[in-house]
Amino acid sequence: MNNIAIVYDDGKMDYISGDKLQDLLDDDAIVKFQRNDGWVYPGIDPVRRRVCSSYHGPERRIPS
Repeated sequence: MNNIAIVYDDGKMDYISGDKLQDLLDDDAIVKFQRNDGWVYPGIDPVRRRVCSSYHGPERRIPS
């Protein structure tokens, strides 16, 4: 797995593995991270989040 460039809240840049990215996003610990097509700013750009397990209703999404 390739390392992902990220920038923390304090401005420090780092490279992390992809499996750590989700935890940092959940903790709002990063300002931006880099995808192949450029920098992504969580809270501004669309970012995939973990599914909230508190929903107990029927599945309404259309299967692909």
